[in-house]
Amino acid sequence: MVGPAAAVNVLLNADFEDPVLAGGDTFGSPGWAAFGPGTYTAHSSILPGVGAQSGANVFKMFGTSGIFQQFSTAAGQVWNGGAWILNFSGDQMGGGQVAAVNIEWIQADGSSQSAITPFISNGTFTAASGVDRWTLQTITGTAPADAAFVRFVLITGDFLPGGPGGAPFYDNAFLEAVPEPSSSALLGLGGLMLVGIRRRK
Repeated sequence: MVGPAAAVNVLLNADFEDPVLAGGDTFGSPGWAAFGPGTYTAHSSILPGVGAQSGANVFKMFGTSGIFQQFSTAAGQVWNGGAWILNFSGDQMGGGQVAAVNIEWIQADGSSQSAITPFISNGTFTAASGVDRWTLQTITGTAPADAAFVRFVLITGDFLPGGPGGAPFYDNAFLEAVPEPSSSALLGLGGLMLVGIRRRK
């Protein structure tokens, strides 16, 4: 029997290992569109005692900033996404700062948000989150009827009362379309059900 296809991470440079850095940081990250002033690929050496979630690089953001990638979708398609986030004690988040993983549903013009469900967010990682440990933040959503694109967004900002803070760090992001069961798998399941029915007779 053939099972459902495995989910595939569609994000480019999902682990931020491009560009190769010897140290320090550089603005932006290949494969990602950036907005706001504070989006940097950084070498993990700037996180002494903690390091990257894996690999050599991480991504840091401050102010109201973010990065995103966008892909075609169909109405009803289910998407899983997520990223590892770090509140580093050496540049600790503060005030009303939130580090979020969002999915935006985009209409056929490529830029307008859905009129049904504009976006969904996992914005539970805040300045109150523990420091110096990587935490996986995940999100799952179903594309609404007017969505032609899914936009995966990593974002930070002063979204709660309390003023700005430091810089959350991100690593190993992912976005996967949840595969539908293949017709072969469904046929196989149907065959097993028929066998079970015959055995009971």
